[in-house]
Amino acid sequence: MSFAEIIGQKRIINLLRRALAQEHLPHSFIFTGMEGIGKQLTALTLAKVVNCEDGAAGDCCDRCVSCRKAASGNHPDINTIERDGPFIKIEQIRALKQRLRFKPLEGRYRVTIINNAQNMKIEAANALLKVLEEPPAENLIILTAYEITSLLPTIVSRCLHLPFQPLATEEISTHLCQAHGVEPEKAAIMAELAGGSLSRAAALLDEKQLDRRRWLLEIVAGIHESHITDLLAAAKAWKGEGPDLKQDLEWLKTWLRDLFVQQLEAADSISLLNLDFAEKVEGASSRFKPDHLLEMFELVCTVQGAMRYNINKRLSLEALLLLLHTRATDRVGDPRGHLPAQARGPFTWPVTVGR
Repeated sequence: MSFAEIIGQKRIINLLRRALAQEHLPHSFIFTGMEGIGKQLTALTLAKVVNCEDGAAGDCCDRCVSCRKAASGNHPDINTIERDGPFIKIEQIRALKQRLRFKPLEGRYRVTIINNAQNMKIEAANALLKVLEEPPAENLIILTAYEITSLLPTIVSRCLHLPFQPLATEEISTHLCQAHGVEPEKAAIMAELAGGSLSRAAALLDEKQLDRRRWLLEIVAGIHESHITDLLAAAKAWKGEGPDLKQDLEWLKTWLRDLFVQQLEAADSISLLNLDFAEKVEGASSRFKPDHLLEMFELVCTVQGAMRYNINKRLSLEALLLLLHTRATDRVGDPRGHLPAQARGPFTWPVTVGR
């Protein structure tokens, strides 16, 4: 993979190429942005470029020994630090400091990539800060993170921050068609659902993911006709673990967003995310008040935040479905009592529910 093959992020790629051409490459970078938009890929490609034996015009050749070693993950001067358990620990940064004492073994630069640097424990972050304050020559350090605010300001001030943007829907759709042979109509739907993330789009290639989404949206689309006992049974069946439930809540947010968009006067100029459910979105949107849709969106976000705690997932899902049912049928009942008390954590739980 070379700079020329990276999807999107043209502005950042051009900036890096200019820095390489002018030989003014900073000693450390921070790449920020959502998952699946090319932060790690760009970091690995930059590591290849600075050590490429035959590259020209600010890119790598992908043919020399150095490029082949980097592509296979066997280059001795390119190291990646990932979290050990839930955190990046100080022992990992201390090991990095030991490596930085020596010159690169084969390449021009020793490149260290710290993925998801927001997971560094405070003592690890402070240890890294000392490295950045006195960067050894012939070393390049690249941090990736979701948000710049998740890192120590003192670390941020010693690195060049490059914010990565979500990929364009057209770029994702084209990639799905060309790389995976997806039909254009289906690729367009998947690209909208990916929300700018290529990794999310790749996950949707698994039909089980699309089937799970379709099952969930069918439930919420017909929730006004559902009996309470059916909703409780659906919550029991819905209860998932880890990534599945996290993604399910994202599907629910896209549904609420589409209902809100459908109510806008400019709805014709704003595309729906769930294009394959356009008719059902149109039919369901009139059953909800705009403030109720915003209220439910906020509640879903709160449940997502509370997922980091040991909450009762089934009760939380029951609360969500009951609130949707209450608003869709314009009933007076208040389902907030179903929200589990142990989910309070640092959040205001439950969120204020309007009438």
